[in-house]
Amino acid sequence: MRRQRGAALIVAMLVAAIAAAVATTLTVESSRWQALVEGRRDHARAVSLAAAGVQWARQVLADDAMHGPVDHLAEPWAFPLPATPVDGGSVEGRIDDAQARLNVNAAGGIDANAAMARLRLARLFTRDGVDAALVDPIADYVDADDVPRERGAEDAAYAPAGGATPNAPIVRVGELAAVKGMTPAALARLAPDIAALPPDAPVNLNTATPNVLAALLPSLDADAIAGIVAARRERPYASVDDFVARTAPGTSAIETNGLAVGSRHFLVSVRARQGQAIVRAEALIARDGGPAPRVVWQVID
Repeated sequence: MRRQRGAALIVAMLVAAIAAAVATTLTVESSRWQALVEGRRDHARAVSLAAAGVQWARQVLADDAMHGPVDHLAEPWAFPLPATPVDGGSVEGRIDDAQARLNVNAAGGIDANAAMARLRLARLFTRDGVDAALVDPIADYVDADDVPRERGAEDAAYAPAGGATPNAPIVRVGELAAVKGMTPAALARLAPDIAALPPDAPVNLNTATPNVLAALLPSLDADAIAGIVAARRERPYASVDDFVARTAPGTSAIETNGLAVGSRHFLVSVRARQGQAIVRAEALIARDGGPAPRVVWQVID
């Protein structure tokens, strides 16, 4: 009888222990499931916030278009949106003029404008500490033919690795990572000063980065470039002729092909936070004569 009672007590203790373990497991799994659900919910909300940030940029650029064709860095679009609180999170963003940079797709043509674009890119590469010889393989990568330039690379150069040249303009600068001879370090140095736009998109003198200005105006030293930046801050250039008159009065030393004082293409960066979830969005927006600015491409991650 005592043995039976002892066995029953042991069984009861085992059942209680198992029940406690099951309850603990269920509690832990329930917490994990709840955390997973909340994480996915926060991520979905952050994605929505990031997408809304891109739409904010479209509206800002639409409003700006109504104020005339000149674009400069004192306009509302050029001021970043600071981290703005929303329910349970925040959103922040900025708009950058893509035409403040040199357009790599302009290098692929065979006319004088394309030759000038390649020359400017070569100057920029040198300033950024990148081998200027990379301009030829980039031009071959985006041009329409399969004839390699002097220091270029067409399909035969990519064939051993199973690749080929697209022979078409690229959409995003990151695609240049596949160009023969390009390295991650070189692309990182170039990225702030280059863009992938329609081949005919000019450089905006009112927004061009100092490195780009130096590539456009090789006869000017650093002090003169700084003077241009200061002058346009005080009074933006109203036209290319105005730029020439104020920068090099009485001379014709400035090559004005591919230059402008207004822009149609803008890069947008947005950071959205909801709870613990952080989502970033990048987009290229074009004002190309339609009823509203158009999203050319958009990446949200």
